[in-house]
Amino acid sequence: MTSNMGKDMMKPIMALALCGGLVLTLGGCKPRAEERPGGGPAGTTETPAPGKAATMDPTTVLVEVDGVKLTAGEVDAQIQRMVANNPEPVSPERLALLMPRLRQQATEQFVVRTLLKNAAARENIAVSDEDVQAAIADIRQRLPEQMTLEQALEKEGLTEAQFRTNLIDELKVKKLVERHVSTNLVASAEEIAAFYEEQKDRFGQPESVEARHILVKVDETDTDTVRAEKKARAEDLRKQLLDGADFAKLAREQSDCPSKERGGNLGVFGRGQMVKEFEEAAFSQPTNAIGPVVETKFGYHIIQVTSHTPPTSPSLEEMQERIGDYLKQRKQLEALETYLGELRSKAKIVRPDQPADTP
Repeated sequence: MTSNMGKDMMKPIMALALCGGLVLTLGGCKPRAEERPGGGPAGTTETPAPGKAATMDPTTVLVEVDGVKLTAGEVDAQIQRMVANNPEPVSPERLALLMPRLRQQATEQFVVRTLLKNAAARENIAVSDEDVQAAIADIRQRLPEQMTLEQALEKEGLTEAQFRTNLIDELKVKKLVERHVSTNLVASAEEIAAFYEEQKDRFGQPESVEARHILVKVDETDTDTVRAEKKARAEDLRKQLLDGADFAKLAREQSDCPSKERGGNLGVFGRGQMVKEFEEAAFSQPTNAIGPVVETKFGYHIIQVTSHTPPTSPSLEEMQERIGDYLKQRKQLEALETYLGELRSKAKIVRPDQPADTP
């Protein structure tokens, strides 16, 4: 096996947690429905399930693999480091909601990592100092600009000794996997073609528009007279735009939608993300035209579509390489899972309130 093939193989391995980090995203960007007229599902307030506490006794053992234990305290410290390094703040409520899943994910990662480390130790797999130095050089090269390895370790709460130990373990596991899992797994032309046909609808980009609007809001309690006055106001705003008024300026001054802070800009959206009347108008209007006043349950809208992107559907030839890479990685992951299954069958894995999983 070549060195490059080994590097390729490390990608799916790292996805199975050899890096020790949690994969689950904490933040996530949700579109705010109030900023889009009917855009997407309305947001819900997330609260922890009754009885689900965000904290556990740190001495609680979550899992034991061949005598190696993982405690809740170790997992929670890992999660807290992840929270601290998350680009977006994580509210205590959201963290409490996610804690059971985060702990479960960290536990499964620990099981995989321990099984592989123990297997590497049993087979007396060793790495040279040259291997370690080459790996460190590669890591330094992949760090963000202006960040040193020492800064990265401090951010992760790792000492240089801990980092080196972890790195050596990962390099041993890499050699172990190269020994037991073939990297010569490629997809045939028939498999690629079949996958393309099955997933064709997912490869292209759906039709989308970018638009901005000015909203004259209506309330359920508005009388017919008030509604008529508001519609007249919307018609007047549209006339001002047709006469050359600056759209963004007018939106900031007159719109009742939170998007006014962005000059009325709603960004890019596809079909199914807006209420029906708004969508039909946006996807049928000529680009840059000031469309007629549109009425929705939110009120009266003056819409300007600033760009309209038609749907795209790439050919099999265009997608062949990407599909082949994906299927190759999937085959490698399946082979790795098979190997991990063999290791699980020979290990003693004990979880609280569950019978021991013994060979």
